Amino acid sequence: MIGTAITMDISVEAYDRICRDIREQPKWRLDSDTDCDYYDGAQTSAEVVQRLKDAGIPPQESNLIKPTINAVLGLEARTRTDYRVTSDDESQAEIAEGLSARIKEAETESRADRAMSDAYSSMIRGGIGWVEVSREFDPLKYPYRVREVHRNEIYWDWTAREPDLSDARYLRRDKWVDRVQASLMLPDQAELIQNSWSGWNNLDVYDGADTGMARAFETEQTWGRSHEDYLNRNSGMVRLSELWYRHFEEGHVLVLPDGKAIEYREDNFYHQAAVAQGLVEVQKSLLTRMRVSIWLGPHKLMDVPSPLPHTDFPYIPFWCFRKDRSRAPYGLIRDMRGPQDQIIDLDILLYEVLNSVKVEVDNDALDLSQNSYQEVAQNISSLRSMTVLNAQRRNAGGFKITREYQLAAQVFQLVQERKKRIEEVGGIYRAMLGADTTASSGVAINSLVEQGSTVLAEPNDNFRYARRMVGQQLLSLIRQDMLGNAASVAVKHGAGQKIVYFNRQVMTDSGPAIENDIATAQVKVVLEDIPATASFRAQQLHAFTQIVQAAPPAYQAVLYPAMLELSDVPNRHALADQLRNVGNVNPGSGQQAQALQQRFDAAMQQQAQIVSGLQAQLIETQQALVDKSRELDSKERGLDIGQDKNRTDAGIKADN
Repeated sequence: MIGTAITMDISVEAYDRICRDIREQPKWRLDSDTDCDYYDGAQTSAEVVQRLKDAGIPPQESNLIKPTINAVLGLEARTRTDYRVTSDDESQAEIAEGLSARIKEAETESRADRAMSDAYSSMIRGGIGWVEVSREFDPLKYPYRVREVHRNEIYWDWTAREPDLSDARYLRRDKWVDRVQASLMLPDQAELIQNSWSGWNNLDVYDGADTGMARAFETEQTWGRSHEDYLNRNSGMVRLSELWYRHFEEGHVLVLPDGKAIEYREDNFYHQAAVAQGLVEVQKSLLTRMRVSIWLGPHKLMDVPSPLPHTDFPYIPFWCFRKDRSRAPYGLIRDMRGPQDQIIDLDILLYEVLNSVKVEVDNDALDLSQNSYQEVAQNISSLRSMTVLNAQRRNAGGFKITREYQLAAQVFQLVQERKKRIEEVGGIYRAMLGADTTASSGVAINSLVEQGSTVLAEPNDNFRYARRMVGQQLLSLIRQDMLGNAASVAVKHGAGQKIVYFNRQVMTDSGPAIENDIATAQVKVVLEDIPATASFRAQQLHAFTQIVQAAPPAYQAVLYPAMLELSDVPNRHALADQLRNVGNVNPGSGQQAQALQQRFDAAMQQQAQIVSGLQAQLIETQQALVDKSRELDSKERGLDIGQDKNRTDAGIKADN
């Protein structure tokens, strides 16, 4: 249907179709919520609680899933790496170095590590986590915002197959906000929000004063959902739906000689010149456009082109595992739920076995006037039980009590096996939990930890991919703010620092040029190979200490400062420099020479600019002299012609 197609300025019918598609998606969210309940220790249902009460077991939580999952989360925190900007073109290495410093600052100030750590926790527990990368709307805060978003707020196109949702048609986020805040955020739609909130009781929509309100009223009446879906009058909040959607338009692209393609823009002079000179090939293509709209139920409050400098959704998914058929996400806890439930059942059985007794009684063994068979059966397992026997019984051994402890040992063994199975189904070895294992050597223990990391390779690889996407979007925002603006950043260079300039006007032999132009920089974000955590530095320090101890004294003077820089001493870099000075090891000599070379190059460049200016003035002076000489020659030829004419006239007169 054409009316339900996703086009520019999406229609209510198309949005309603998207909402129906979302409601018909697989019901995976309830299972993910249950997985997180197991992590939080809320896995016991009302039925299990009643069974515990009937068995006489006091309320307790045998949550073995949480410490197992915490071991995986700690592995992420221990192996966290920083961002680094690189470029395939060596001529842009300085741009990449400066942008690396900028993105590290943005990573710290926007608390991106915390957001991605929370998303990792969500993906391990519930199967998927989300991180938002956008601009901060509060001007008093840091300009970039990186936040973790709960999985139940995000809905996406279920037909998408790419892990980054680059082939998804839409993504919707639902968020409950205060009604007054919503009116302040969208002042142009404040009247519509108020009328929908009041149930249209304060406005006669058919008085002809405002046809827009009449249309909004009719749209709300034909909406197939209840008002409670987007209006919560008890708490005074409304649900705003943020819809990011893609639509397609026909356009032209320019194919460069190196095979890359860029979109052709008619307002770009360079594009027009390249086409006119035949330097590029023009091709007609189908281009993707991104837009964002805000909805309150069936009411579209805003619909504008994407303000982002890229064509991706600002919400990055962090996947753990996905089912093969339904593509529904799930986490590590899904396979742990069975052993956890069995442990609770076995705990109940073990408690019943330990408190169970076998009573053999003759029909005349009890004094039924003092206690009945039911009373004896209820109190016999108690430590303070009392039984009155019949003194006139025929058999002195007619009342016998026995306890079955052999079954209790078997049940206890089953409990231990189920505890071990929780770790095995998650691919987590006991060495990762710090528990005792059969491995006795350090190499064997490290091998078990490495095997556990290998089993978790898929979710960890998905996390690294998503973490890189976060850095790429963060870099695109930084580059957009730096376009056309001269800027500089100080980067660490050995033991010192150097200044990297962006978009600086310089004079070259071919004329003025822009140094380190951000607009043309071909850079990308990668993750460092070495973790930047304190635990990893401690491991390096331990290994480095053994190397220094075995090194000759002449080498130790060089290795000691490097070993000190691996420690956590606050002023370790200053102390390392002092050790280098004492040991006559000055790694800064190379940097000093490089700094002198840079100053010399700058002076030579300035001198070249002066010489170039003098040469231009000399050329202008020479041209002026040439013009003046031509003018004098012209005047001289005019005088010669005049003299010849006078002589000719005089000769003619003489002949007459």
